[in-house]
Amino acid sequence: MDVKLVDRGTAGELLLAGDLDTKTAKDAEELFSKMAERFQDITLNMKDLEYISSAGLRSIRNLYIKLKEKDGKLSLTNVNENVMEVFEMTGLAGLLNIR
Repeated sequence: MDVKLVDRGTAGELLLAGDLDTKTAKDAEELFSKMAERFQDITLNMKDLEYISSAGLRSIRNLYIKLKEKDGKLSLTNVNENVMEVFEMTGLAGLLNIR
């Protein structure tokens, strides 16, 4: 998975590309944790994210929790149909702010 950061002051946008799976989730979790310390609000732009596994879902859920604990906000944008289906099947679609 490739990640690019767009810094918007107190908010950050992470552009995700590739797969967020068992192989990449640990690195993503570390990056998400650093970003949660740095930014109040984070947007995950999933335009080029092709696949997400349960490990990837867990890293996103953990980011959501860290931001919520500090009254921050997590938003997801440009979620493709296959990834959206995973969010819906797991119930995370109702929890996350997906635009």
